[in-house]
Amino acid sequence: MKKWMIVVVTMFFIGGCTQQDKGTTFVATVQHVVDGDTVKIKKDGELVTIRLLNIDTPETYREKQAYGEEAKQFAKDVLLHQRVIVELSEKPSPYDRYGRLLAYIWIDEQTLYQELIVKEGLARVAYVFEPDTKYVERLYRAQEQAKKAKKRIWSVDGYVTEKGFNMSVWLDEAS
Repeated sequence: MKKWMIVVVTMFFIGGCTQQDKGTTFVATVQHVVDGDTVKIKKDGELVTIRLLNIDTPETYREKQAYGEEAKQFAKDVLLHQRVIVELSEKPSPYDRYGRLLAYIWIDEQTLYQELIVKEGLARVAYVFEPDTKYVERLYRAQEQAKKAKKRIWSVDGYVTEKGFNMSVWLDEAS
């Protein structure tokens, strides 16, 4: 009987450590996709906007950018109406200047949404600031795979820049 209790306590402790490695998390359902790097969830009965950490996708509003709609559709296909694990920013206040909650989104315990969309060539690694850097190596590896394969945003040299996406390069290539 004692051995059984030790196994249960050990499993509980190990499971707790895994969750603690991820920081503050909670489960929510994605209610709306704004674009490839912004979604809305229901939290404590109200709709909350989440800006996804460490990635940038092409715009779908004001200035429509190449692959913006594809990034938004990818987010819809993967996240819309799905229960996900939200991992909050480690900043003292996990909000940006627009009042959006800063977070990572996990599809399951091993699958980070940000990594998926970067790997698909629909997002670049961006806005990497301490203390929210623990998955950045994982994201850069995914980005290198997409770059080598010249997937989507990486298909036109110069389209992806340090500051975002350069539509003039895209339009020059298209003409």
